Amino acid sequence: MYIYIGSFIVITALMLYVMRPKITTIVQTKREKREEIVDGYKKQLREALEVIQDNDEKTAKKVALLKKFSDELASNIFFDGNEIHEIILELSKED
Repeated sequence: MYIYIGSFIVITALMLYVMRPKITTIVQTKREKREEIVDGYKKQLREALEVIQDNDEKTAKKVALLKKFSDELASNIFFDGNEIHEIILELSKED
């Protein structure tokens, strides 16, 4: 009787192991996530500014976008004030 119970447990454990979902998680470091966010903002900035010819209009649009990005980053719990400042400075250097 004990052999049957032991066999049942072993077979059940093997079935659960084989049939478990194959979930792989992609874990990003904080640096990778920061770079991904900054790259996304740079792309948005480039796309918005490339269609504008007038320098004054381009500057106004850039300031508005940087303000928007700053507000978005401020609501992100992963960034503190210093990091936000560094990111906005980096973005402001983009042409």
